[in-house]
Amino acid sequence: MADLSVNIGELQMKNPVMTASGTFGYGEEFSDFIDIARIGGIIVKGTTLHKREGNPYPRMAETPSGMLNAVGLQNKGVDYFVEHIYPRIKDIQTNMIVNVSGSAVEDYVKTAEIINELDKIPAIELNISCPNVKQGGMAFGVSAKGAAEVVKAVRSAYKKTLIVKLSPNVTDITEIARAAEESGADSVSLINTLLGMAIDAERRRPILSTVTGGMSGA
Repeated sequence: MADLSVNIGELQMKNPVMTASGTFGYGEEFSDFIDIARIGGIIVKGTTLHKREGNPYPRMAETPSGMLNAVGLQNKGVDYFVEHIYPRIKDIQTNMIVNVSGSAVEDYVKTAEIINELDKIPAIELNISCPNVKQGGMAFGVSAKGAAEVVKAVRSAYKKTLIVKLSPNVTDITEIARAAEESGADSVSLINTLLGMAIDAERRRPILSTVTGGMSGA
């Protein structure tokens, strides 16, 4: 049988197959359909320092070959994750990776510090690219300076594998990727969703409550 193992820094993976954050929940939701331990890594949905309700509805729209979403990082916060989600997923025999986002550099750092203490979480994916929040998110990932600031701060607090999720909605992603690398990222995750908009032609209004959202799919 072929050896498909790969590594990202010190993170050892049985194969290069990983799920994208926000598309696979916490992994356990799919256990009735697939042996999720066969996957090289599962990146769980976005986690923030405090609880987030997300954006108002409607916040999803179908497109001919994909979808637009403006969920807005809805989650119950990192403390809830530690107390309720982590005990359920910690023994899944694959790499459980937490997507971390925030509204300020301090939020990213504090969340990373908390997750750093979880033995069965070997890596985080630092989300500096979410296009659907008013503060933080993509604001840090659209310039090399902003990316460097948050990555450097998190790297000083987080001791395990650090993956940085970048935005395609920039002028030069290579410049930002290099800034992330130089500031301590072990790898970069390409890419978060592209900005898009859907129009209700009859009402002459955008479908999403936020006007624009993240386009994913073909």
